[in-house]
Amino acid sequence: MTPPLARRSYLALLLASTTAGCSLWGGDGVPTETVTTPTAVTDLAAGHVVAVGQNLEQTTIEADDTETPVQDALDAIAGSGGRVYLPPGRITERGPVRPHPNTGIYGFGMNASVLHIVDSNTDGIRFDRKPRASRVQLDGFELRGPGPDTDSGVAIHFLDNGATPVSDPADFYIGRLYCWAWNDSVYRVDRGVGPFQCRHDFLRMDDCDAGDRDALIEWRSSYGPANSFGTIVAYPSADRSGANSALLSQRGGELAVDDVTVGGSAGRLVDTRNGRLHVGRLHYEPEDQRATPASLVRIGPDGATRFDDVVVDSGAVDYVYELSKGAGNARFGPPGGRGTVRDAVVNVAGRLDGGRPSFYFGRPAEVDVTGTSATGGLRVMGTAGRGMG
Repeated sequence: MTPPLARRSYLALLLASTTAGCSLWGGDGVPTETVTTPTAVTDLAAGHVVAVGQNLEQTTIEADDTETPVQDALDAIAGSGGRVYLPPGRITERGPVRPHPNTGIYGFGMNASVLHIVDSNTDGIRFDRKPRASRVQLDGFELRGPGPDTDSGVAIHFLDNGATPVSDPADFYIGRLYCWAWNDSVYRVDRGVGPFQCRHDFLRMDDCDAGDRDALIEWRSSYGPANSFGTIVAYPSADRSGANSALLSQRGGELAVDDVTVGGSAGRLVDTRNGRLHVGRLHYEPEDQRATPASLVRIGPDGATRFDDVVVDSGAVDYVYELSKGAGNARFGPPGGRGTVRDAVVNVAGRLDGGRPSFYFGRPAEVDVTGTSATGGLRVMGTAGRGMG
């Protein structure tokens, strides 16, 4: 689990804090005999939101005095940058929260600090400022939607703000973030905005329903270089839409994902086209399939994709991989697991790009060609070489 505060974060709070009637250190740098609790820590323990800005200046927002405590705290450090600390417990916000450049929101752990967006049809964290808010960090808290039975906005939403010239958000960072009870996409990048050099260490999405959307994670933009995800965990619900939730829909950009684990009402895992995507491992273990996915991975035209490993651990799928019309430059291997693949591992569903060959590291018998394709665009490697020993 996430520790209450990283050492540097806690030291920053200590340095930022003043004490009532006594300093932590004497004038000669020697600790005084009586050390009182820093006010930042006291304020957090009292359930308030604390902002620490330039020169370690502290602003305390009493959550009961405003409907937008987190936004108020971010606004207090808008000019200097800095960090906003959430206390343990639940902070309610009539969002959306709109970060400023060089700011971060930090909690005491995904199971300890909750930022609850209470209004329906409202985004959680929205990036729509002019100029863009770059170098924003989110770490160590739960981002809660309005509830499983309520319409919501998008948990994390990058919007096209219409700025001229275009400026794209850079160096966005997620440490450990838990998203719960969103009935929309959880992470969406709209057309016209391309985040770049963004890092996401651990993103978990539980009881979120994207059955009426393209996917839990939607990259609608045609661009956005050098973005990476470490671990993605999703246990979606279908109670509101009645449909499976896809995991990732990509229409461009450059994405790298280390590990994915899905359960719940999960449907297709990846639908990608017109971008670059590298996935280490996809682990599919649904518990409540509302329909059987036609394929777990759908590869469209003009992209470049690589899938190192797919595990179908439960449930059923028709095909694991589908190569649609114009697909090319894909690399993928045979799946493992105990689930059911009803037809074949690979479905060639359209005429492939013969100039951009794809490679399947399995056996020819595992490929089903249902589309009109005579380009030789898929090279099956299962018979390559000679086995020895």
